[in-house]
Amino acid sequence: MLRALMRHAPFLLALVALAACQAKIGDACERSTDCSIRGERVCDLSHRVNSQGVITVSGEGECTIDGCGRGSCPDEAACIKVYGTDFLTIACDPDREDLATACDGSPDACLALGCVESIEAGVFTCPPRNDCGASQVCLREGLCADEITARTSCRRKCSSNRDCRPGYECLLTGNRGVYRAPNLDDPTNPSNVRICVAER
Repeated sequence: MLRALMRHAPFLLALVALAACQAKIGDACERSTDCSIRGERVCDLSHRVNSQGVITVSGEGECTIDGCGRGSCPDEAACIKVYGTDFLTIACDPDREDLATACDGSPDACLALGCVESIEAGVFTCPPRNDCGASQVCLREGLCADEITARTSCRRKCSSNRDCRPGYECLLTGNRGVYRAPNLDDPTNPSNVRICVAER
């Protein structure tokens, strides 16, 4: 038994080394096996850039983990929810979408907003707005986004552009349809984070 283990020792050591050298989230890749031989990390080829950051079909993508949840990404990354920018065209009011709210303005201002006076004199209530469709949410930037086509994936955290590969920039989530995946224990708190995103 010992002799058999000794014979296979170089092969076993090579496997351990490969597992230890697993690519980090955001590292360059051409195929998913560049990211992990175990298959839990994939190579996102939606933004292919060369070593100078120039977009090209022969460029490399980035390693990520799809379908993540808050707290499930490695230390160097955060779980991000991205809404398709093609759908960010309908305006909405995030404070009033599907919610009745109290109006703090003057009676004339409240009436102009479509609010109605409640039983208590001088107190106005604004009815819920319904600008977004049944499968949509109203983002904090005031645009309806399709929840069904939203994608979650792990993206590299950063503090400045220097932390990102060429062709990527360090941006704060909470705009352009890019949000941190919600914390299910505190879903209204976005707790934005800086991540590397493709330059536009």
